[in-house]
Amino acid sequence: MHQRVRVIGGGLAGCEASLQLASLGYEVDLYEMRPLRKTPAHNGDRLGELVCSNSFKGLGLNSAHGLMKNELRLLGSFLMQAAEDARVPAGESLTVDRDRFSDAIEARIAQNPRIHLIREEVLTLAGDPRPTLVTAGPLCSDALAQDIFQRVGGEALHFFDAIAPVIEADSIDMNHAFWRNRWDKGTEADFLNCPVNRATYEEFVRKLQSADAVEPKPFESKELFEGCLPVEEMARRGLDTLRFGPMRPVGLGEDPETGKKWWGVIQLRAENSQRTLFNMVGFQTRLRWGTQEEIFRLVPALRNARFARLGCMHRNTFLETPRVLDRYLHLKSSGKDSGIPDTWFAGQITGAEGYTEAVATGLYAAWNMVETLRRGQGLEFPEGSCLRALVDHLSAPNADFQPMNFNFGLLPRPEKLDRKIDKKAFLGAQAQRAILEWRMRPNLPL
Repeated sequence: MHQRVRVIGGGLAGCEASLQLASLGYEVDLYEMRPLRKTPAHNGDRLGELVCSNSFKGLGLNSAHGLMKNELRLLGSFLMQAAEDARVPAGESLTVDRDRFSDAIEARIAQNPRIHLIREEVLTLAGDPRPTLVTAGPLCSDALAQDIFQRVGGEALHFFDAIAPVIEADSIDMNHAFWRNRWDKGTEADFLNCPVNRATYEEFVRKLQSADAVEPKPFESKELFEGCLPVEEMARRGLDTLRFGPMRPVGLGEDPETGKKWWGVIQLRAENSQRTLFNMVGFQTRLRWGTQEEIFRLVPALRNARFARLGCMHRNTFLETPRVLDRYLHLKSSGKDSGIPDTWFAGQITGAEGYTEAVATGLYAAWNMVETLRRGQGLEFPEGSCLRALVDHLSAPNADFQPMNFNFGLLPRPEKLDRKIDKKAFLGAQAQRAILEWRMRPNLPL
C-alpha cells in the first residue's frame, strides 16, 4: 500500500507537485475548491488555469526566467512540458494557449491512477493525518487562510495584483495596426502593434492619470505588486513613463507619415493558437470597466474594440515565509504534537511571485516532502542553482518580506568578479553546471 498524501489547490504548484508525488509512488488526494467556491480572478474551474497573463516570460538563458525554465526542464517538470506543447508564437517568450495548457494538465491528472481529484473546499489543516502540501495560491479561500494564519500567528499579509484586458481579434482595425516583433527577432512576426502619435499618446496618458479606479482608495501604493503595476499607476508617475514601459516604441520601425519612430505603441499578444483573442501586453488595470473601454478606444486600432475580458484587480494572500517555513518549505509549527500533520507550502502563497516560480516551488516542495517522508530530512539543492537561490531568498530572515520574482540578483556570485565578464552569462553557466552535476547524484527523486 503506497503512502497517501494530501495536496490542497489545483493551480500550477499543486498540479506540478501532484504529478511529481505520483511519479515517485505516492497516492495523491488533490483538492480543488472550484467550482464549488469561486475566486475573484478565475474564469472557470480548470486545473492549472492561468489567471493573469498567458505568458511564462522569456526563454533565453540570458534571462532569469529562461534560466529557471531550463532548470525545471532538466529536473523533469511536467508543467514545463505542458507549456511547451501548448505554446503559441510570442517572440522569445514562452506564451501558451490557455485552454490547451489547462486541457493538457487536466488530461495528465485524470490519466494518472495515483492522483485522485476531489472537488471540495478544505476548511482546516487539522483533523487529517495525511502529510499535506498547501498550494492554495494567493487566492486561498477565506476559511482556509484564516485557519492557516491563526496557526502560524502574525499578520495576514497581502498585496494587490491586476489583470490586463483581452480583445476580440476581428474587432481590431488592421488599417491602424501592423505585425512585427521588436528588433525583428524571430522567424515570423508574433506581436500585433497598435501605434499612436504624440497627440493621441498625451491625451491617452492624461485620461489615465485622472481616471477613477474601481474604488477611490482601495489600497495604499505600497500594497501594489511592482511587477504587475496597474497602467494608470504607471501613468501617474509621469507623462513619459509609458513610453519607456509597455508603450515603448523602440525596435518597432517608423511612422510612414513622419519618417520618425512611433511616439508610442501598444503591443497585443495572441491568447490562443487560433489568434481570435489578443492580450494587451503590460496593460493590467483596476479602472472601472466603462472607463477602460473609453480610454483604450482612443487608440486608432482599438476604436471599435470588443473586450472579451476587461481588466480587474484582486487581493493576493501570502505567508511571512522566512518566519514560518524552513528552507525545505516545511511549516515549522506542523507535525508531532502540533494538532496538524506535517505540512509543506508551495506556489505564490509562499511569496514566490510568478507562473514559473509557482511550478518551481511545487516541484521543490514535493521532492522535499518525499525525502522527509522516506529519510526524515529534506533535500539539499545545489548552491548556485536557480531553485536553491529562490528558496534561500524565501527562507532567509527578512523583517520586511515581500513577494518577488526569481532574478539574477538572487544567484550567489564570487566576491570579486572580473568586470569584463558577462555577469548574466557567468551566473547562468554556474546555475546550469550546478544542477547538471547535482542531478547525477544517486538517490535523488528523479
